Amino acid sequence: MERPRLGSMLVKARLLTEEQLKKAVEFQKTVGGKLGAIVVKLGFVSDEALTAFIAKQQDLPIVDLSRLVIPWNLVKRVPKALIEKHHVIPTAFKDNVLTLAVSDPYDYEAIEEIQLATNYRIEINLASRESINKAITDVLYAGPETQSERAIPVDDLMKGLYEGDKKSGDSSVSPLQIQKALVALLLEKGILTQKELLERARKMK
Repeated sequence: MERPRLGSMLVKARLLTEEQLKKAVEFQKTVGGKLGAIVVKLGFVSDEALTAFIAKQQDLPIVDLSRLVIPWNLVKRVPKALIEKHHVIPTAFKDNVLTLAVSDPYDYEAIEEIQLATNYRIEINLASRESINKAITDVLYAGPETQSERAIPVDDLMKGLYEGDKKSGDSSVSPLQIQKALVALLLEKGILTQKELLERARKMK
C-alpha cells in the first residue's frame, strides 16, 4: 500500500506552508525521524491539531489515553523493542485482535511488523504523540511492580462498587452481578487471561 504524503496534505489543508514543509524535510534528511513528529517538534503544527487532522483524513477514532488504565499484562503482548521502535501502546485485546494506539497510522510497515511478531490481528486507534509518550513512560518503564503498588484490594473494590450503586438509588445490581461483570471486562480487555484467572482461583481455595 502506498504511503500518503502527509506533508502535501498538511499544506493543502493550510496547516503547513510550503516553506515550513521544506524546512521540515531538510530537518528530516539531516536528523531522521517521522515528518509528523518533526513538524510538531519545530512548532509548525500542534500535536493536537495534527492528531485531529489525521483522524479526519483516515476516519479513525481518537483515544484519550489519560482516561485508560493500561495494564502490564496487556502491554507485554507486544515486544518492548517494537513499542519503542514504532511508538505505539496496546489499549485492548479481544478475540485475538490487538488494538494499538498510534500517532502515525500511515506507518504500514510498523503495523505489519507488530502483526508478524505477535501473531495477532491488529486494529488501530489514534492518539497524540505526547499522550503515547506518557503512556509508554507510565506503563512500559514503570513495569508490573509499580502497578501492583497502585492496585486496590479486590474486597475494597467490590465494596466500593456496591456501595456506590446503592447510593445512586439503584439496588437492582447485586454484588455477584458486579463480580461477574468485572471478570468479563477484565477478560475482554485483555487485562488477564482465563488461565491466569483459574490459577488465581485455585490459590484462593
